[in-house]
Amino acid sequence: MKIKIIVIMLCVFAFSQCINSNTGKINDEKCKQMVLKTQEMFNNYYMIDNEQSYIRLDSALAMIDSMFLCNCNVLKYNLVANKIVILCAKKDYSAALEFTKGINDSLFAAPYLKYVFIKRIEAIEAQERGDSVTRNKLIGDIVVDLKNYLSIPSPEIDSVLALKNVKDIYRYEKHMAIVQYYYYRAQIEGTDKVFNELDSLRQSINGNQEFFDNFLKGFINEDFIHFSGL
Repeated sequence: MKIKIIVIMLCVFAFSQCINSNTGKINDEKCKQMVLKTQEMFNNYYMIDNEQSYIRLDSALAMIDSMFLCNCNVLKYNLVANKIVILCAKKDYSAALEFTKGINDSLFAAPYLKYVFIKRIEAIEAQERGDSVTRNKLIGDIVVDLKNYLSIPSPEIDSVLALKNVKDIYRYEKHMAIVQYYYYRAQIEGTDKVFNELDSLRQSINGNQEFFDNFLKGFINEDFIHFSGL
């Protein structure tokens, strides 16, 4: 009961903080601060709580819900992703799926993400119950969706990955979809196979080594169960 009261108080406090008394709308700077606070709570769940207590996660969810109530439009993509990630961290997959399916496509950072997230959550559920067949089929569907979205093989993507300044690659609107494509392939084909393919691709197009080795391969090693929004 004490924990529930604390969470309710945080929600009320967050709601009162994010309203501009003159306009009745969200204060953009306050909204940004609160989004960062929810991310901090999520990180501390792993680094400080060692996944032993949901108090920080429940508090973060309360803050996110309050920001939805007061129409927080700044970083709205982060709000949606943060709520899905936190619900998955709590292993509340039913709530994560219900929320994801009910959110308008426009509230995701890219049009394909909603359906990737839905299949990812369903695949995590399948893995947790030991159903590798369903898990791999769902991941395979994600790979197909991403391949179609990226139009692979794509001369445009090859030229982007060969840019000398890694910041220019990060500015490319589909750079995270590229990461996701290889990440999900690695989940069903194996990391070694995908890494070897990436090494060959980098050599053939003279790709940016920093992006390939530090950014792309770094994400591919992410634990499948610990969903971070990828």
